[in-house]
Amino acid sequence: MKKLFALAIAVMATINASAQVEEGDWSVTPKFGVNIADMTGKLLDERKAEGTYDATLRPITTFTGGVEFQYGLADQVGLSFGLMYARQGSKTKDDLFRVSMDYFNIPIMVNVYPIRNFGLSVKAGVQVGFLGHKAMKIDGREYNADYTRTLWMNRWGRVVPVYVESELSKQFNKVDFSIPLAVSYELYNFTVEARFNLGLVKAMKDDPEASKHRVWQFTLGYKIPLGDD
Repeated sequence: MKKLFALAIAVMATINASAQVEEGDWSVTPKFGVNIADMTGKLLDERKAEGTYDATLRPITTFTGGVEFQYGLADQVGLSFGLMYARQGSKTKDDLFRVSMDYFNIPIMVNVYPIRNFGLSVKAGVQVGFLGHKAMKIDGREYNADYTRTLWMNRWGRVVPVYVESELSKQFNKVDFSIPLAVSYELYNFTVEARFNLGLVKAMKDDPEASKHRVWQFTLGYKIPLGDD
């Protein structure tokens, strides 16, 4: 029994050794998972809708993925930064109205491991997001919110089709700022994380509701040590 107990202790020590963060250490963690995105406010002015239309926004569930690097500032304290893709937005209950926006987010976070030799970490920081493709559905009809096709006469007098930024696209804020808060656990270099991004900037410039992003992310990653500096 004593031998079995000693073996269990040794195995736990081996497992937890992978969760250590020491000063000067570098690591990289590719990760992917589920993105549950929502927005505050309402998607449209329900007073302009016929009947008793419910314009309350509801979450959309999509994919998220990317990579994060971590540097050991001190024992049990790390600084991470990365690049994450996420589709954010919201919809109404019947999905007749929907807005979706593809973001490339750069989170910068301080990661604290409060219990030595244990894989638990708590994280907080800031995040800047750059808007990519965007689309809207209104009354069930899809709209390209990026570009519109128009005709332009070139220098030789020929009329050719060109694509220019649409008026709808100009209504979106191209840069988003948020506060990411997270809890993660590492075991055998695998990391499981729950993160909440609190949006600080309204998604559309002229939105009277000033709707901001609220995003939950649940990811699985694998931490790859890169050595120390």
